[in-house]
Amino acid sequence: MSRDRDDEPIIIREKWGTNRYVYNPNNPIGVALIIGSLLFAVGGIYYLHASSSWSEGELSDAVRVAARDLEEHPRTLGSWTGGYESLIRDALKDSGEGPSAGGVLHVDKRTATSAEKDGSSVERFEVSAKDVDAAFCLSVSPPEPEPGLTSVTVSLSVSVEEGGC
Repeated sequence: MSRDRDDEPIIIREKWGTNRYVYNPNNPIGVALIIGSLLFAVGGIYYLHASSSWSEGELSDAVRVAARDLEEHPRTLGSWTGGYESLIRDALKDSGEGPSAGGVLHVDKRTATSAEKDGSSVERFEVSAKDVDAAFCLSVSPPEPEPGLTSVTVSLSVSVEEGGC
């Protein structure tokens, strides 16, 4: 005499010696719960990945908002502030753009100070993200002052170009 599959319990005690309770694969509801649990786990992993990855549009928007914010008011630099790289990184994070759960962002200073067409000197910083092929070049003037024990207030001028420096 065989039991009907609908007579099987939905949850059973595991038979492998651990005394845990598991979904019963011999019951249709148990099978549905097993599949539903797997789909829920895959969806959660996808959501976590998507919420911690930069897109090209997010990076572009963040760079432009950060450049505007850096120019908005004078900045105070001192030996404790970390210089322009730190200011740019903070402005990018404060832009409100990008992934909600972090995301790897790179701000790299490029070669020594260079001269612009109008004769002013600038420092260049390349901004990129781990998940995006795009990069942006920020030209910041005036050049970063030498670190010292005193603080210096500077009004920044920032221009953004698509592509690496």
